Amino acid sequence: MKWIFRLLGKGILVILPFVILIWILSFVFSIINYIVQFVFNTTSNSILGTSIVLVVMFLTLIYAGYLLEKNREFLLLKISEFVIAKIPGIGSVYAVLKDMVKMFSGSGGQSYLGVAFVSLAGNDVVGFITKEEEEIFWVFVPTTPNPTSGILLRVPKDKIRKTDMSVSDGLKKVVSLGIK
Repeated sequence: MKWIFRLLGKGILVILPFVILIWILSFVFSIINYIVQFVFNTTSNSILGTSIVLVVMFLTLIYAGYLLEKNREFLLLKISEFVIAKIPGIGSVYAVLKDMVKMFSGSGGQSYLGVAFVSLAGNDVVGFITKEEEEIFWVFVPTTPNPTSGILLRVPKDKIRKTDMSVSDGLKKVVSLGIK
């Protein structure tokens, strides 16, 4: 009979973290749900209420941008990134997206080395040079219109045609399907 209670206790210890996680997520969801319902119920028939919410959101974003510019590692950002990084699956996706945003904006430690045309199946495609090695370029060729996915190619330097296009112009070209 003791072994049943021992196994029951161990089973509870195994399941307990999942139950606590679900409870915390439920609690956070209910708080966010309450805030969203409060804001939209308040602002649904009021231009003044909607204007106030927009101004508060605008000022909050400006303040967050100021904090980031003043101190790149401000506490709220560190805590939120730490929490997101601990979530399986989501943490790795967030890290990749963050690195891509840093690369496209040029604010990361390493930015793109330039925009180039790479020949694929007889067609020239827009690619972003990410790294230069001895006789090789590493080129990221994004898919259009969603540049967050694509392929990474290892291309000899003589097979690439560099352009004077900026990274933002190359990105606009990819996102706009070549229109802009």
